[in-house]
Amino acid sequence: MNEHASVVRVERHQPGAGKRDEVAGVLRSAAEALRDAKGCFGAQVASSDRNPDQLVLIERWDSDEAMRSFHQRPEFTSLERSLDGKPTVEVFATA
Repeated sequence: MNEHASVVRVERHQPGAGKRDEVAGVLRSAAEALRDAKGCFGAQVASSDRNPDQLVLIERWDSDEAMRSFHQRPEFTSLERSLDGKPTVEVFATA
């Protein structure tokens, strides 16, 4: 296995009024599940210095295939459906 992630996925959430703690809790649960996923080097929830109200889920993967496989799992998609609104997702791959 590579020592470094070849794929980084960044998911940005803008919680509704009064929902920041709730969204952070859901994202922390997702990060825990991600850490145990095959091919995942790690996941964390962070806040953005550009938008302090925004919450960001950062994932590091060994491959695009591993990342996509995890994100299609029903337990992850049901977690995502529990959040208000659609996140903005950006995927970075090593060049």
